[in-house]
Amino acid sequence: MFAAEDAGEGEQFMAVKPWIGQIAEPDNHNPVNNEKPDERYSLDYVYGYRCSDSRQNCFINMNGEVVYMTAALGVILDHNSNTQKFFGGGEVENRSKQRRNDEDGHNNDITSIDLCSHRKLAVSGQVGSRPTVFVWDATTGEKKNKFELKKGARGVQAVGWAE
Repeated sequence: MFAAEDAGEGEQFMAVKPWIGQIAEPDNHNPVNNEKPDERYSLDYVYGYRCSDSRQNCFINMNGEVVYMTAALGVILDHNSNTQKFFGGGEVENRSKQRRNDEDGHNNDITSIDLCSHRKLAVSGQVGSRPTVFVWDATTGEKKNKFELKKGARGVQAVGWAE
């Protein structure tokens, strides 16, 4: 946490660091531990709803639960018990880019979502350099299928079902 830092020379960005004279390393502290913690996180509840640049993106599934999107998550809200299930989520694997593996869910913002006429399956598309479309169960959040768009595409603006 308190690593020694070379002051540098010349007119560099942040060449003057006013906090250096105000902060001192404690005499007694635990050694630095760079190991990953044994803990894992899991989503409990998500606050938010993406509506700034997309429309018709909130649905009711066959169980009467609300299905919508926020960030890179598909959310299934049981409004009676105020609990949620999710499509996506997971830990970030590449810390330098903050990208996670996209095999089980979106790795960028979801921009479109739709439910089939039976209200059992959902389809969602995302933005990014490798836009992906997923088909998933709108009652459990389980992934059913994945489709990648061709290189050069920048996002999925709309999805729908042809039945």
